[in-house]
Amino acid sequence: MNDWRVIQDHWLIRTGKDNLMNRTIEYQQVLIDEVRELPEEAFPNLLQIVRLFKESILLQSRQAALALQAEFAQWDRLSDEALVQFEEGLQ
Repeated sequence: MNDWRVIQDHWLIRTGKDNLMNRTIEYQQVLIDEVRELPEEAFPNLLQIVRLFKESILLQSRQAALALQAEFAQWDRLSDEALVQFEEGLQ
């Protein structure tokens, strides 16, 4: 649908917090319009798709957070090792 391209173009041009809210509203409206065009019997499948999509996004976020935690832990270990080596060098 051409509406997606229009919204994407607006998104690329616009900046700022106020525009983020406007973009969100535009996306919501386009999604609502798309759903209105579907037959009612498609709604259960659509709902399942949306839930799966949401779960995958949340899973990606959790995985990214875990990867960052692991990286921070590694930096902490390296920092501790460097500090110990530095202190040993002072003695």
